[in-house]
Amino acid sequence: MITQLICGENGINGVIDWTTVCVHPIVWEIIRFYVYASPLCMNGEIDIPDFTDYVRTYCINGKLNSYDLENMAQMFFYFTAVCDFYGQYFDSPSKNRSIYLQQAKLSSNLLVWFDAHVEELGKALRELAIEQAFEKI
Repeated sequence: MITQLICGENGINGVIDWTTVCVHPIVWEIIRFYVYASPLCMNGEIDIPDFTDYVRTYCINGKLNSYDLENMAQMFFYFTAVCDFYGQYFDSPSKNRSIYLQQAKLSSNLLVWFDAHVEELGKALRELAIEQAFEKI
């Protein structure tokens, strides 16, 4: 979320993420950041060409192996399915707990989208993995 970014004059200097204080695979963080930051995802749908361009741009400076690229869609689908945003909403005593409800609704919409499109997204990411492999040759 934008409130977790520490910005300097020329860009992002750091990220603070204390919500769950856990480590996830980088591909999970990449797709999660895209989903939360892209206006194209506000309704819980991923624009596949835009997302693959986003990942392609990430790969200019960050490295992802073929396995990570090929499995990114399935992994995020699984992680989204097991996250308990509704539980966080109901259990939170915070005055701004409505943010958990917003995340829960987004996650529900994403699950519906992934159920219909996970293979299509996976195919696009496999093609990107092949493209990346050829660039190394």
